[in-house]
Amino acid sequence: MGYLTFYAMMFVALGLWGIWILMKWRELPAFSKAVYDSMREKKLLSDRVSQEEFKEIFIRTEAPLAASYRWGAALVSLLALPLLIMGFNNLWDFMWRLGGSVPGPLERGYMFNVFMTFMFVMGVTVLFLYAVTSHYYRNAPPSLKSEIRRLEGNDE
Repeated sequence: MGYLTFYAMMFVALGLWGIWILMKWRELPAFSKAVYDSMREKKLLSDRVSQEEFKEIFIRTEAPLAASYRWGAALVSLLALPLLIMGFNNLWDFMWRLGGSVPGPLERGYMFNVFMTFMFVMGVTVLFLYAVTSHYYRNAPPSLKSEIRRLEGNDE
């Protein structure tokens, strides 16, 4: 199996994962009703919280937002992979030519170039994932429990 086929299979896998996440988003309203009924039956929720209010906070707090962030980061990383490799190798070739184009271990394709390409791509990817993760946690939704307490007026 060639590299291009493997790369295309990654998009197929990403598409299937995206469909699964979309299905989770779409089933939230119906699932919120079941959770609301169950919590009312177990006396974990007072009459102050209407079903519509509960649905709103349930979707905001229990949505697969983290999975959606991970999916988006995976898509951007997969799309950026060939561009990062191409850009790094162009820069590598430029620096190699500036150094006199001496044949040997600094040419593209030798182990040192492959290792440095890997290090560059991994470094950029880690920085990107750090940015996505920190953005998510800065804007993370509150817990369902704290939102229920807020709606019931127990903001102690």
